[in-house]
Amino acid sequence: MEQISRRGFLTGAAAAMGAAAAAGAGLAGCSSPNAGGKSSGSAAAESMTADSAKKVKWSFEIAPDMPADSEISQTYSADVVVVGSGVSGMCCAVSAAESGCDTIVVSAGTKAVGRGGSNQAIGSKYQKQMGIEDSPELRREQTMIEQLAATMFCDMRKWARWEANSGAFMDWMIDKMAAKGLSCSLEPAYYDPDGVMSSPAASHNFFNADQPIGVFYGAPLIAQAYADTFTDDLGGKIYFQHKAYCLVRENDNKGRVSAVIAKDSSGNFVKFEAKKAVVLATGDFSKNEDMMARYCPWQYEKMKDQLMFGEPDYDVEMNYSGLMDGIGQRMGLWVGAAWQRTFPNPCAINSAGLGPALCVVDNFRGINLASDGKRFMNENTNFAYCAYAKMQLPDQTAYGIWDTAYAYTQEEWEGLGYTVGEANGIPKSTPEQMIAMWDKNVESGSYVKADTIDELLAKLDGLDAAEAKKSIEAYNKYAAQGLDEEYHVNPELLHPIATGPFYGSKTVGATFLSTMGGLRTDANMQVCEEDDTPIEGLYNVGSMIGDFYANSYNFGFPGQNLGAACGCFPWLLGRDLAKL
Repeated sequence: MEQISRRGFLTGAAAAMGAAAAAGAGLAGCSSPNAGGKSSGSAAAESMTADSAKKVKWSFEIAPDMPADSEISQTYSADVVVVGSGVSGMCCAVSAAESGCDTIVVSAGTKAVGRGGSNQAIGSKYQKQMGIEDSPELRREQTMIEQLAATMFCDMRKWARWEANSGAFMDWMIDKMAAKGLSCSLEPAYYDPDGVMSSPAASHNFFNADQPIGVFYGAPLIAQAYADTFTDDLGGKIYFQHKAYCLVRENDNKGRVSAVIAKDSSGNFVKFEAKKAVVLATGDFSKNEDMMARYCPWQYEKMKDQLMFGEPDYDVEMNYSGLMDGIGQRMGLWVGAAWQRTFPNPCAINSAGLGPALCVVDNFRGINLASDGKRFMNENTNFAYCAYAKMQLPDQTAYGIWDTAYAYTQEEWEGLGYTVGEANGIPKSTPEQMIAMWDKNVESGSYVKADTIDELLAKLDGLDAAEAKKSIEAYNKYAAQGLDEEYHVNPELLHPIATGPFYGSKTVGATFLSTMGGLRTDANMQVCEEDDTPIEGLYNVGSMIGDFYANSYNFGFPGQNLGAACGCFPWLLGRDLAKL
C-alpha cells in the first residue's frame, strides 16, 4: 500500500507506513512506520486506475507514532473530554457539566473562539415574545426546502431531531447568554416574491453594548460566555495550548475510545482519559490541502489559490483563506471511523458584493452580468447560490449595474446588523442614506459611478461594454412589460436602469468560509464505522458532523450551522452523556 498526496505517489518508507495502516498494525489510534517497503515501479504507480486507487492511502490517513507510556508527562481523567473550545465544544461542555458529568476541555488555542453569529431555531420564547409565527406547517415547509436543496442526500434523522428540539435549545441558550450580559435579537425574515426561499425571522443573534452587530460578530461573545459559564459557574477546566495528537482506542482499534493524547506548548505528551466519552469539536479541514483535494475536489480546484494551507491559527475568528487542519477528522480515521456518505463535502461559500442587497444573505437582485456582457442567471437568489453560478463562469467574474432610482425601490433598507424591532439599536436605512453609502463605496473603490450608462460601462474593467449595453436595453424592456423573457425573474424585482447617476461593481471569485462535515455520524452524534456501527466512547459535534448538509451550505436557513450543528446537537449530546 502506497501513500498519496495531491502531488502524486510517494514511495519507500511512506509506502510501508501505508501498508501498516491498512493492516491495522495492532495499534490503538496511532501507527508506527515499518522498515523497508518499495514501490513496484509498475504502470499502476504512474497512472491512476480504479484498481490502483484502492491500493493507495492518502497522506492524512496515515497515523503518527503512538507515544510510549514513558513519554506521557501528565495524565488527567474525567467523565467527558471535549476536544476544541469553539462554540460547539464549549456548548457541549456546559451542557454535560451542568447535567452532572465531570468534564474537561482540551484546546489547541489560547481562548474560546467563534465565527459569525447567526443561530437558527424554530419556536423559541424570544420569537413568541416578538410575535413570530411558529407552526407545524411552517416547520415542514422550511425544512423540506432545505432537504430538497440537498437533493435528500443528507441524514434526515438529524434534521428531524433538530426540528423537534431547536426551540427548547434556544430557550436554554438565551438564558445562558443573558446570565453573561448578552441580549438576544432576531434577524429579519427573508422575503422571496416567488416563495421558494422565503424564511421566517428565526435566526437569533446575541450582542452587547460594545458589539451590537450580533449577526456578524456575535459568535466570539457566545463562545466566551459559554467558557465563563463552564469555568466560573460549573468549575470546569480548559487546557489551552494542548494540541490534539491522536486518540486511544482499545483492543487493537476495535474497542472503546478511552482517551485523547495531546501535545502541550512545550511539546510534551499529555493524556486525557475519558470514562464516558471523547467529544471531537475541532472544526473543519480547509487548512489541509490533501483533505481538500480528496473530499472537496471541485471547490479545491476553484479556490486553491486563495486558500492558505498549513498550520492553523487556532484563535482565528472570521477568516476567508482556510480555518482548521482537520485533526479531529484525521484522528477519527486513524481509529477506524468511516467518512461521511455525502460527496463531495459541502462548503460554506458566498459571493457578496455585486450590489445593494435587501438583507445580509441576499444576492443583488438587479442585473447580473458576466464578462461577455450577458446575464447568466435568475438574479432572485441568495449570495450562496449566486456564488456557485458565478464559479461556473470561465473567469469567475460578475458585474452588477443599477441606477439611482434603485434606492427608492424600498421605502426602508435593512442593513448589516438590523434586527426585528431594532432590538440592538441599529435602524433601517432610508433611500437617501443608501445612496450616500453607495457614494462612499465609490470613494473606497468598491463601486464605480457615472452620469451615463456608456461612461459607467467604460469604467468596468474587463466587461464587454457593447454586449452589456444590449443586455441593459433588453432588461429595461422586460421591466417595462413586466415579463423577463430570458430568466423569468419575478416582475416585482424588475426595475429599469434609466435614472442617472449610475452605479456598478465587479467581483471576482467567491468568499470561502469553511468546509462542512467529515466523519460518519449518527443522529446521536456518535462516530461510526463503515457499516454504521457506532464507535463506543467517540462523538463529534459542530462543523465536523457528517451528512448533515449536502451540495453546499446554502444559507437557506441563515445560521443553521451555529444553531444546529454547533448548538442544538452539542446541547443534546451533553445531556445524553449524563445518562450513560
